[in-house]
Amino acid sequence: MSLKLNSQLARAADEIAAGIRESGKYVGIITRAEKLKAGTGTVGLGLSFKADSGQTADYLDLYHTKGDGETLSGLKTVNAILCCTKVSEATEGPIQCEKWQDGGRQRVTVTGYPALMGKRVGLLLQQVLETGKDGKDGKDREKVQIFAVFNADTELTASEMYDKKTKPERLPNMLDALLARPVRDNRKGGKVKPAGRSAADDYSSMPPDDDIPF
Repeated sequence: MSLKLNSQLARAADEIAAGIRESGKYVGIITRAEKLKAGTGTVGLGLSFKADSGQTADYLDLYHTKGDGETLSGLKTVNAILCCTKVSEATEGPIQCEKWQDGGRQRVTVTGYPALMGKRVGLLLQQVLETGKDGKDGKDREKVQIFAVFNADTELTASEMYDKKTKPERLPNMLDALLARPVRDNRKGGKVKPAGRSAADDYSSMPPDDDIPF
């Protein structure tokens, strides 16, 4: 059996190696801002992110509103992203982005939020360990999820932007809390849990929309 070069798979190997796997502080651009809708009717924002270092994080998905209109905690993080990217409103429209299909990245057109595409943002990302889907295969899986959001240029969080702060004070404490326990263990019997505040905590008391800070 001979080995035949497949350019798509060769590229995919680089992309896998470049994936963000460690908890930490990252600054970069939004490369995917897709509208998600689960079978239950729950709506979400599907994000992909490319750090200035070239590392990427895919499927940072935030479900925020149930089909019956009930809001979920993800809506707080979505609003923090809007604030920290200085986007007051993101309407639906077609976007082009890369998604994993057939063993590699494929460029596709999907419904999303064009106003968020290419926007710079700062993220604290946390490593998460999970058991295989439905707990059937028993294989541990790793991913990263959004722990906190901040402005890429000023390092101010959303609440600090609303409070018209000029010096970032929350981010160092958030980063310390993340790095103190960098892994969230969601596996069955997992024992390592995150410490400190999450993004949702920081954005729980944001002012009304008529006080947009930009």
